[in-house]
Amino acid sequence: MTNSPVSSLDVLIHLRRTDAMSPAAAAGLVLTQRLGARAIGLYIVPIAPTAFASPEAVALYVNEADSLYREAQQREPFWRAQLEAHGVGGEWHVSQGDVVESLCHASRWCDLVVVERPQLNPDAPTGWGVVSRTVFAASAPVVVVPETMKSPKVGARIVVAWNQSREATLAVRGALPLLARAEHVTVLEGDPGENPFGLRHLPKPDLRAWLARRGVTAEYRAFTARKEVGAALLDAAHAADADLIVMGAWGHSRITELVLGGTTRHLFQHTDLPLLVAH
Repeated sequence: MTNSPVSSLDVLIHLRRTDAMSPAAAAGLVLTQRLGARAIGLYIVPIAPTAFASPEAVALYVNEADSLYREAQQREPFWRAQLEAHGVGGEWHVSQGDVVESLCHASRWCDLVVVERPQLNPDAPTGWGVVSRTVFAASAPVVVVPETMKSPKVGARIVVAWNQSREATLAVRGALPLLARAEHVTVLEGDPGENPFGLRHLPKPDLRAWLARRGVTAEYRAFTARKEVGAALLDAAHAADADLIVMGAWGHSRITELVLGGTTRHLFQHTDLPLLVAH
């Protein structure tokens, strides 16, 4: 007996509220439509470590969190209505505890994670917030949606930031189902990163041939930043009329990027386009 191929993908969408659609939730459902996938809505009732400061605080906080958990479970009809409106199937899940741990746990059986990056009131400095820590620990690529995103279109015109790095490779591999369905793909070919181990005569990755073998037609452009790389990349994406940027995240350590600045940090702070990232 042989297994029948299954084409369905699962998109995990982090919902920050259960009474209205956020830009991230809307973008996640559009991606789900484009992929012919299932949308798993996840709402997380957080429990802060400070709740365990004293026995009295534990009882009070846990009781309140349990009440919020039960209320969130009753919001499934809201999510089901959104799924029906977008013509996709899916599930509704409620978790309780640490937000990053919950997202990363759920990401183990999903193909894509969609999260919202607060920019007007970030939950923590870029590099230490929920989104950054999720990108580091998730088992699937993460689509970071800025809370200021206006257009509901996402995944039709994709820009790939390519520098032959491990992080960029993981992002491209994770984005392959979207790249195969995109109307237009532009690959910006930047300078490859330095070889950290000084190894010689390594095989050179041929992204053009790799994508072509997988049925992806793309336009390739040389990319040289005449200013800060993050800002130049965002300008190039706008010039290509892109609605999604695929890129590796935190190619350098978070400490280095926080102190010296970096592409990931700049885009997380300033992008108005969704980012599909992997680390």
